[in-house]
Amino acid sequence: MPTDGGGRNPRPRSGPPAHSSRPLPRFNRIAAYTGGGAALIAVAVGAFGLSRLPGDTASGPRSFDAITVESEPPTVLPLSDPEILELLDREPEYGPLTEPGRRIGCLTGLGYPAATPILGAREVTINGRSGVVLVLPDTSTDLLTVLAVAANCSSANTGLLATTAIRRP
Repeated sequence: MPTDGGGRNPRPRSGPPAHSSRPLPRFNRIAAYTGGGAALIAVAVGAFGLSRLPGDTASGPRSFDAITVESEPPTVLPLSDPEILELLDREPEYGPLTEPGRRIGCLTGLGYPAATPILGAREVTINGRSGVVLVLPDTSTDLLTVLAVAANCSSANTGLLATTAIRRP
């Protein structure tokens, strides 16, 4: 503040110095109205979003609509029940599953314990794919489980081609 030579203020001033920047009163009003309007719009949109009834929205994962599965025609074993039962009376023909480690991996991939006995086996062709029919004991004492697996059956990819159960003789 300017003073006269004696250290006194000749005229007291109020408010900010004349050289300072002051916001325009009109700009303050425009900013206040704009901010208030945005707040009202946000409240209205939020209230509308919350007021929808649960039945108005689709429920469940939408990704199920996008899943497609290529299905092959139902596969039937190329062996009749009597032909399958004949496998019990002869030495198993494992074909590509001759190696015990591959057989065990195939069985575990199918969900069977490694120690599951294979009662009969034979190479077959199903729908143009080479595979092996495996005859296993079923949990029921009067049934046999018959599985046809791909020739490259492993614990990671069993390539199950067909399955059935038949009565024991």
